[in-house]
Amino acid sequence: MELIWIPISMLGAFLQAVRTAGQKSLNAELSTMVTTYVRSFFGLPLLLVYLWFVKETTGQPFPELNIRFLLAAIGAAFSQVAATVFLIQMFTLRNFAVGTTLTKTDVMMTAIVGSLFFSEVITGVGWIAVTLTVLGVFLMTIARAGLGVFSVQGDGADAWKPTIIGLASALGFTFSYLFVREASLSLETGDVMMRAACSVVAVITIQVVFFGAYLLWREPEGLKAMFPNWKLCTFIGVTSAIGSICWFTAFALENASYVRSVGQVEAIFTLLISHFYFKERFNTAELAGITVTVAGVLLFLL
Repeated sequence: MELIWIPISMLGAFLQAVRTAGQKSLNAELSTMVTTYVRSFFGLPLLLVYLWFVKETTGQPFPELNIRFLLAAIGAAFSQVAATVFLIQMFTLRNFAVGTTLTKTDVMMTAIVGSLFFSEVITGVGWIAVTLTVLGVFLMTIARAGLGVFSVQGDGADAWKPTIIGLASALGFTFSYLFVREASLSLETGDVMMRAACSVVAVITIQVVFFGAYLLWREPEGLKAMFPNWKLCTFIGVTSAIGSICWFTAFALENASYVRSVGQVEAIFTLLISHFYFKERFNTAELAGITVTVAGVLLFLL
C-alpha cells in the first residue's frame, strides 16, 4: 500500500489533462480569470461532500487547525490561482507551444525549491527518476512540435512573452504543490484521507471566497456568464474536484516532486488519445519520450 500514491497520481494526471482541455474550450466563451475561477466554484460542492463522506465512513473527528496549516493553505490557494491564470493565458497566444513546454519544468523546480526551502528529502535514485520524467516529456514535446518550439519568435517583449508566462506558471504550480504538502503535514491528527480532504477543502474554499470577491468587484458580468455555460462549467468542476482529491492525497503520502514526476504521464495520455482516437501514428522521438518517462516512473518502484 505504500506505493498507492503512484496510481493515485496517474489518475490525477489524467483528470488534469481532461479538465485543461475543457478550460481551453470554455476560455473561448469566458475571460481568463473567470475560466480559472470555474474549477474552484463548481468543484467545491463535490469536495464538501467528499469531506463529509470521509468523516462519516472513518468516524474520525476533524483535525484541529493551526496557524501553520492556514498559512500553507493560503499559500497553496493563491499560488495555484496565479499558475492557472498564466496557464490559461497561454491559450490566447499565437505561439503557446514554448510556454506549455516550459510549464513542465515545474517538476524540476519542485525538486530544487522543495529540497532547499521545504520538507522535501530526495534520494539519489529520486533525482534520477525526476530527471528522466522531465527529459521524457521534453522528448515528446520536441517530437510533436519540433525543435522550433524553443525558438524565440516575434520582436521585443512579445517574443519573450510565452517563455515568461510559461516559467511563471511553472513556478506558481511549484509553490502550490509544496504548500499543499506542508498543509497536510501540519495537521497533527487524522489519517491521510482526512488530512488530504481537510487540506483540499480549505484551499478551494479560500479560492472561492477571495477570488470570487475580486471577480465580483472586477468582472460581475463575467461571473453571470458562467451559468449559461453550466454544463461545461460543471464538467470542469467535477473533473477538477476529483483530480484535486487525487493530488492532495498523493501529496499527503509522498514528496511533492515525486508525485509530480509520476504526473508527467499526462503527456503520455495525450499522445495515446491522439493515437487511438485521432489515429495519429507515433514517431521515433515520441516513442523514445514515452519510454524514458515510463522508466523514470518505474524507478519509484525500487
